Amino acid sequence: MSTSPLAAYLPANEGGLLPYWMLFVSATAVFNSVQNYLTTSLTRQVYARSPASVNPLQARLFGVWTLTSACVRLYAAYNIGVKPVYDLALLTYAIALWHFGSEAVAYRTVGHKGLAGPLIVSTTSLVWMWQQHDYYVRA
Repeated sequence: MSTSPLAAYLPANEGGLLPYWMLFVSATAVFNSVQNYLTTSLTRQVYARSPASVNPLQARLFGVWTLTSACVRLYAAYNIGVKPVYDLALLTYAIALWHFGSEAVAYRTVGHKGLAGPLIVSTTSLVWMWQQHDYYVRA
């Protein structure tokens, strides 16, 4: 039975789907990082309650932050059984949840539409990783 040539580039799934999810989230984050360098329009949509706060420097800084998270998550997707890597990836989702939550509640810069995606991804990923920690991480 032959497999797709692309299958060789996918992370080992260790019997679960979390590595594929992390690969998908990482790829999406890379796109988001690139768009932050090209335009501020999508970032202004996220921070819709304070669009004047979004400028090219802020967008590039956000792009670097997002790219850093993508790299950690991508590395974790391919090294899902390594505890420090797994824990760092989990922490990136906690940081994202903290950032967007504080921007929505404390600073009131993020509207409901801008909060939906990051809230769903960070919360889903945190819960999934927390629940599956012992399944993936080898002592």
